[in-house]
Parts: sequence; structure tokens; C-alpha cells
Amino acid sequence: MTILFGLLSAFSYGYADFVGALASKKVRPLTVTTVAFIFGLFLALLFSIPMGASFEPNVIQIGIFAGICSAVAITFLYAALALGPISITSPLTAVLSALVPVVLDISTGQQLSELALVALGLILVAVVLVAFVPGSDVRLPSLRATLFSIVAGLGFAGIFIFLDLAPADSGLGVLVVMRVVGISILLAGLLMLFFAGKSKTVIEKTVFSAGTIWLVLLAGLGDVTGNVFFIISTREGALAVAAVLTSLYPVGTILLARIFLKERIALSQNFGIALAIGACALLALT
Repeated sequence: MTILFGLLSAFSYGYADFVGALASKKVRPLTVTTVAFIFGLFLALLFSIPMGASFEPNVIQIGIFAGICSAVAITFLYAALALGPISITSPLTAVLSALVPVVLDISTGQQLSELALVALGLILVAVVLVAFVPGSDVRLPSLRATLFSIVAGLGFAGIFIFLDLAPADSGLGVLVVMRVVGISILLAGLLMLFFAGKSKTVIEKTVFSAGTIWLVLLAGLGDVTGNVFFIISTREGALAVAAVLTSLYPVGTILLARIFLKERIALSQNFGIALAIGACALLALT
């Protein structure tokens, strides 16, 4: 079940990042993230009806830390993806988001079989290959986009770690708190920009236009379902396995960028995608 829900989490994050990046080309990433988070909060409350939600003090504390990480991660990721190219910035974020939880999980005593460790290693190699686009004709990300990707990756690593800390019987309580905290931080950021005179409106009206709002809502849906699937995955198995599988989300993002934006996919990326599929099959055998 860990493998299944880890891959479902990767799929959800992958298409959320793609549509979020498209929306961020039209509206400020901070606005996109805020509206997506508000929609995500309603979804989290809806999902908590069948799955339950506990709000014990420790759950609230974990949710606060996760909410801070989520506000940072999503905002910087959408900014990085908007600067592009998606085929490099997305995998860079994914590598960092996977490596930190893996190192933490193993260093704290998580026992994994040798075959599982090999499979996880192959998946990380696959993510790196997906990120590598050789050739002088390929546009490399700017320093700003690279830094944004690194911050986003560390933010996602924080999300994964804190979600894994939530008690197994807490349902989606931590996710609801995470969303409330994230929204509060993002709204505070928008208000600061408004009062500082750097924005004429708190939330641009264009975010609600027909060509943008559906992208934002899809981003909110993908982000929340990605979190839900990740929570289920970690409760069924090891954090290291769930984090590495979830880090495969750039595969979906890149394929969507290839289909809709005609971004080039290099031979190394194709090999990385094939290696990821094979490694996932190997992991399923452990």
C-alpha cells in the first residue's frame, strides 16, 4: 500500500505543479498559492469527514510547522516553475525533498531490506537523470530559479517529515491545521505587499478569470490529494520509501510540459523515466 499511495501522491503533486506553474505565469505565485490553499482547506475539511480529524495539542503543533513549510515550499516552487524551465527546476526540487527525509529516516534507525535500499537508490538516480538535460542548446535555469527550487525542495522535505510525525489515529487533523497556518502566512504576505505599495490589490482579480481560476483550483486539488496520499503512504510504511516515491512527481510534470508546452525531453530524461518505472517494480517485490 505504501508504494501505491506514494505513486498516487507523486501523480497528484505532478499535475498540481504543472497547472500551478501555468497559473503563476499569469498571476503572482503568492496569489496562486493563497487561492489554491483556500480551496485546499475546503477539500481537506471535506476529506476529513470520512477519514476523521483529531486536534490534540501535538497534532496542532505538528500542523503549524508543516503549514509554515508548505507556504514556503509551494510559493517558491511555483515561482521557480514560472521562471523555468520546468524540466529542470521541478526535478531539482524533487531530489532535495526526497534526500532529506531519507537521510533522517535511516539515521534514526529505520530498517530497510537491501533490495529496498537498491530500489530507493535507483529511484533517486532516476530523478537526477530526469533533471539532467545535456546540450548547449538547452536553456538552463537562472540563479534565481535555482535558488527558488532549492528553498522549495527544503520546504517539501519539511512537509514530509512533519506529516510523518502526525499520530496514526489523528486522521487529517494535521492537514487541516497545516492549511489554516499556510493560508494565514500567505495572506499576511499579500497584505504586506499591499501596504508596502508593491501591489495595488491584495488578491488580483485576474486570478478569478476563466483562463486562470480552473488552473488554480486544479493546483489546490492536486496539492491536497498529494498530501492525503502521502499521509496514508507513511502510515502504511517507511518515510524513506514514501518520500522517494513521491519525489517522482517531476515525471508527470515533465510529460505534461512536453505535451502542452512542447518542452524538449532529452534521452537521459527518457532513460530516467524508464529506470524509475523499473525501480518501482523492484521496490514492489520487497
